[in-house]
Amino acid sequence: MRFGRNRRRLLSSLKYLAVALVASLVTLLAINLIPETRVIRTIVPHRFDAADPQFARSMSSYSQGQMFEANAVQTLVNGDEIFPAMLQAIRSARKTINMETYIYWSGSVGYEFATSLAAKAREGVEVRVLVDWLGSLPFDEKLIQIMTSAGVRFERYRPIHWYTLDRVNNRTHRKLLIVDGRVAFTGGVGIADNWLGDACNPNEWRDTHYQIEGPAVP
Repeated sequence: MRFGRNRRRLLSSLKYLAVALVASLVTLLAINLIPETRVIRTIVPHRFDAADPQFARSMSSYSQGQMFEANAVQTLVNGDEIFPAMLQAIRSARKTINMETYIYWSGSVGYEFATSLAAKAREGVEVRVLVDWLGSLPFDEKLIQIMTSAGVRFERYRPIHWYTLDRVNNRTHRKLLIVDGRVAFTGGVGIADNWLGDACNPNEWRDTHYQIEGPAVP
């Protein structure tokens, strides 16, 4: 009889625990998936157009950044234009390569970038790579080994831990490649085979990237 009562108490406790766990998971999902309500508190009057010099000064003030002139910007469309330009810049590097991306997946593109970055690191170029932990799944650990064994400083941004579950959706979506402080690339493309080609079919993703040269390159 005592065993039966203890068993019922244990089952009852397990049910309460299961309910608490489910409630916690639902709460975490709600925190990360429900968009934050943003209230526009200040309406900026339109007093000048984009051609007015005051526009650039205002944009610098609002964005807390600096506007630069005399930059050369080239638009690159789809993988057929984007990946060759980025890889050529990497292979021409002499001092530094800094790359940050959200998506870096296993495949032929990921392998080509990894081996190119590793080759420059072995030549003495300072190479730093930052990829988002979530966005870089799936990611072959062999690619990390290729880079780090050559001297590439490789980091994964914000790995998920039990104590960061409330911030699981705080990712880095920046796509940056900066070579020698001379040429930079930014836009929408990730390092993955999905962007190969020229968007000729649904398996070839369409995207746009920009190659920038000039004082805007940090």
